[in-house]
Amino acid sequence: MALFFASIFGTYAYSFYMGSVWIYKDFWNHTYGRTYSAGDVLSCFFGVVFGMLSVGMAAPNIKAVTEGRVAGKLAFDIIDRKPAID
Repeated sequence: MALFFASIFGTYAYSFYMGSVWIYKDFWNHTYGRTYSAGDVLSCFFGVVFGMLSVGMAAPNIKAVTEGRVAGKLAFDIIDRKPAID
């Protein structure tokens, strides 16, 4: 669990570090036609956070799809089975 949280907080720290580097070095933001600002960095950060929350909420649905695939394979194995009596 500690490794999981360390990776999350490390990603947060890295994103803010890279954002500060982009602001300090005056990288050009082609979307808005100006250099990056603190607002651009924060909006990107929150976009990543909310995106990861959405991926986390999709996990139960992915589990249901996987269970359906297993059940489908069992059903198709029964359908494809050659009967012992001809």
